[in-house]
Amino acid sequence: MLGAVAIQELMGQYPCPLCIIQRYIFLVIALVALVGSVTSSRSANRIAGWASLMLAGSGLVVAARLVYVQSHPGASCGIDRMQLLTDASPLAEWWPTVFQATGMCGDVLEPILGLSMAQWGLVGFMTITGALAVGLWKRR
Repeated sequence: MLGAVAIQELMGQYPCPLCIIQRYIFLVIALVALVGSVTSSRSANRIAGWASLMLAGSGLVVAARLVYVQSHPGASCGIDRMQLLTDASPLAEWWPTVFQATGMCGDVLEPILGLSMAQWGLVGFMTITGALAVGLWKRR
């Protein structure tokens, strides 16, 4: 998330509503994982792992949708409805630089290390999903 904000500020790649939803999902995954890591209960750890896996799967869907929208210029992310929801959240009011949608989903911006920000989000969620799935499989 910090990298996305740095790129936003340094390169002018402003987040769309789908980007903001991804930021929320990354944040909630981090919080759930933190809670799971500080609890000594094995069942609480397992619940946190499964909750994180479901969140990461949701993030995969959102990121894949954004990659699709950016690769199909006629597609839309429903910016009107989603922007109303994302911009109305308390975090968007408290920290608008990070949680307020100021870009358009269809904007194709300069790639970073060969991938768009949408593709980097997809890679991030794929990595988290894979790591959680392997971790949960090994601990079963």
